[in-house]
Amino acid sequence: AAAALPAGWQSAVDPTTGKSYYYNVETSETSWEPPAASADPGGGPPSPVAVDELTSARARAMELQRKLETAAKEIAVLKGENDGLKSSAQARAAEIAELEAKLERAAKEIAALREEKDRSKEDGTDTKVAEIAAVADVDDDIASTASVSAAAPVVATEEQLEALRMAVLQVDADKVTSFLDSGIPMDEETTEAAFWAVVNEVDRAERADEPLSADVPQMLHHIYDADLEHLLTREQIRTNLTCMQPTQSGLTQQGMAYIFDDSAAKDLPLSEGRRCEDGQCCDACSRNIFPTFASDAESSLETFPELTSLTFNALTDVSAKTILQFVRLIERVRRTMAHEYGLPLKTILPLQAYSRKYVAGTTQQGGGGGEGDFVTLHTDEATHSGYHYSCVLYLSTKGKGFEGGDFVFNDPEPKKDSKDEGAKAGATSAEDDDDDDNVDDEDDDDGEWELSGESLADQIRKAGRKLTPYEPQRGAAVIFSSGWENMHEVEKITSGTRYAVPCFFTTCPVPEIAYDQMKVGKPKSNEDIADDWLHLLLAHREESPVESMGRVKELLMKWHYMCAPLSEH
Repeated sequence: AAAALPAGWQSAVDPTTGKSYYYNVETSETSWEPPAASADPGGGPPSPVAVDELTSARARAMELQRKLETAAKEIAVLKGENDGLKSSAQARAAEIAELEAKLERAAKEIAALREEKDRSKEDGTDTKVAEIAAVADVDDDIASTASVSAAAPVVATEEQLEALRMAVLQVDADKVTSFLDSGIPMDEETTEAAFWAVVNEVDRAERADEPLSADVPQMLHHIYDADLEHLLTREQIRTNLTCMQPTQSGLTQQGMAYIFDDSAAKDLPLSEGRRCEDGQCCDACSRNIFPTFASDAESSLETFPELTSLTFNALTDVSAKTILQFVRLIERVRRTMAHEYGLPLKTILPLQAYSRKYVAGTTQQGGGGGEGDFVTLHTDEATHSGYHYSCVLYLSTKGKGFEGGDFVFNDPEPKKDSKDEGAKAGATSAEDDDDDDNVDDEDDDDGEWELSGESLADQIRKAGRKLTPYEPQRGAAVIFSSGWENMHEVEKITSGTRYAVPCFFTTCPVPEIAYDQMKVGKPKSNEDIADDWLHLLLAHREESPVESMGRVKELLMKWHYMCAPLSEH
C-alpha cells in the first residue's frame, strides 16, 4: 500500500506524461517526488486543536480581506465626492473670477468716460453723458448678475446629498459646514435628521458623564439657519399696521384706570408712534399668522410630553429632546421676528417664554401666564415695558381637545364716512320730533339687547370695536409687534384644554457690565458655547429657586451667543 501523505498533500496524475505528481492544497506547492513524511512521531492526522487554529486563521484572513475591499470602495466614493466638490467649487470660482474681471473692465471704461466728460465740460460740451450712463447701467447689471450667481444654490448630486446626510448623522459639524459653504443646503428631512442626531449625542454624553461636544452647538446653529429658510417658503398672512402708543405718559388717572380696570383698555387715548421703551425697535408694526410655523412632528405632545407645561426655571426632570425642541421653536420665532422687522438678530432676545395649558372652568391668575380659560383685553407692552415683540405658538387645535379660546385682535372700529355720519345725524333729528317715540325706542333697544343672544357686557365690549378672531390650529403661530396697535384678548374656553407657547421678546440691550459680573462671561469658542448649553439648559441638576432664577437670567442674556455662531457674536 502507498505510504500516507502528510497533512495537506494530495496526489494526481499529469494528463500529458501520465506520471503521478503531488500538490499541497494550502501552499499550492507541487512535487514529482512524494513529500517527506510528517515529523509527527505518531504519523497520524493533525490534532483537532491545530485544525481549529487553522480554521480560525483562515476566517480572520477572509474578514480582513473583506474589510480591506470595503475600505477601498469607501475611499473611492469619498474621492469621487471630493473631486465633485472641488470641481463645483472650481467652476463657481471661475465664474466669479470672470464676473469680477468684467466689473473691473467696466469700472475702467467708466473712469475713462468720466474723464472725457470732465474735459468736454471744460470745452463747453457734454457729448458723453448718455454713453457714461449706459455703461453705468451695464456695470450695475453685471454686479447684479454676480450677486445673483454667488447666491444661487448649487444643484447637488445624489452622492453629495447622501454624504451630507452621513455627516449630519455623525454630528460632524466641520464636514456639514463645508457642504453648506459650498452651496449644498439641508432640506427639511435632513434638518430633522440633524436635530435627532444632536439629541442622541446629548443623551450619549450625559450617560457617559462627558462634556458636551463643540459639534453640538455648531450643528444647532445650522439647524436654526435651515429652519428659517424652510419657514420662508411657507404661507404667511401679514397685516401691516400703523404703530400706536398712549397719548398720555406716566401714571395719570386714566393710566391707572387702564392698569386696574380691564374694560378701560379700549378707551385709552392713543397716538401714532412706537413707544419701545429703552429698546431698538424699528418703525414698522404688523401682525402675522403662520399657519404651518411648526410641523405636526415638531409640535407633537406625544413626542415631547413635557411641552404641556414647561418653564426654563424647572428643567431637572425634562428630557433633553424636549428642552432642545423648545429652544429650537423659540429661536425660530426670534429669527422670524428679526427677518420680519429688519432687526439685527443680536438685538432681539427672549424676555419670557413658556408652554402652558389653559383649562375650561378655571380662573386666570397672573396675566396670560395662568392656567385660566380666557385672557382679558390687554396690550403686551403695557403689561411689561420690555415686551417689544410677541408670539403665541399653538400646540393644539380648536375642535380637537377644546372648544372656544379664539385669539382675538381688538381694534377701534374704522371711522365712518362723513356722509354716513350726516345721514345718521339727520335720522336722529327726525326721531327727536316725537318724544313718545323716543321712549318706545329705548324700550325696544332694551329688548334688542336681550334678544341678541349676547350678554350686555359682551355687547358693550364690542361696541365701537372691530374684532378679528383667529381659531387656534396646532403648529400655527401668531407673531406681532407688542404695542397698542395690537390690543388682543383670548375668548373663553368653553370645554377641554388648550396648549400654547406664549413668548415675548425685547430689544433692550444687555449692559456689558452684566456679562462682566457673570462667573463665566460671553463665550469665546465653540467649546465655551457647548459648556453654556450644558450648564444653562442640559445639566439636569437639582437647584434651589434662587439658583434657578440666576441660571434663567443668565440664559436669556446669553441667548444670542448660544444660538448663533461665533462669526455673528
